[in-house]
Amino acid sequence: MRYEELSSPEIDALDRDRTVFVLPIGSVEQHGRHMPVGTDTMLAESVALGAAARLAGRAVVMPPPWYGFSAHHMRFPGTVTLRAETLMALVGDIVGSLVEHGFRRILVVNGHGGNGGVIDVLGSTLGHRFHGKARIACLTYFQLAREAIARLRESGPGGMGHACEFETAMMMAVREDLVHLDRAVAAYPDPGSSYLTTDLLGGSAIRTYHDFADLSETGTFGDPMLASPGKGSDFHAAVVNELVRFIDDFAGWRMG
Repeated sequence: MRYEELSSPEIDALDRDRTVFVLPIGSVEQHGRHMPVGTDTMLAESVALGAAARLAGRAVVMPPPWYGFSAHHMRFPGTVTLRAETLMALVGDIVGSLVEHGFRRILVVNGHGGNGGVIDVLGSTLGHRFHGKARIACLTYFQLAREAIARLRESGPGGMGHACEFETAMMMAVREDLVHLDRAVAAYPDPGSSYLTTDLLGGSAIRTYHDFADLSETGTFGDPMLASPGKGSDFHAAVVNELVRFIDDFAGWRMG
């Protein structure tokens, strides 16, 4: 169910204890020479809607607020960034409105790596703010499904980072008309240390700032040439499966 398509009485009739409200967040930022700037938000909304479609009315997808924390992309034209504080306030106000109406389960589904630190803080601060009233959870969908995605990838380390095999294939499955693979350029940036990684699934204990223009002339991290609509459908299905599994579990979490 799409929240924006429901009437006020229809929303009021939803089960306040069991309905999971899903808020997709992403970004508006450069995605190489071949992808739209709205990629992250489009994909976050798409996987959220895919999961909700399988949950028989038990999940409602909120309209995404589109913009995210994208300061590291600002040297590329088209990028729009919020300050981290603005994004936190925006998500906090949306969640607060739902809690004010008595809804008790809210899930933030993030589709942009740059938002990762923000949603970590939101999970803690909103959880504390609404303790006993609501359960708030935050996740990044490609981290939730990282094992399933890793089984499907062809590229080696560094091949999936940004506008890469994964994101390009996902967009080809969702909006192939917006992907121009003939313009794509593969890039395997060197972050300069074995402690650092530019791979989407690469874990690192170190947190530091990467300005994408320092590492890639085109803004691409990885190999979009390995993408295809069929692979994108497989990636998308894998993510949706993991998201459905999580929402099923989240719907039964205790309030405190």
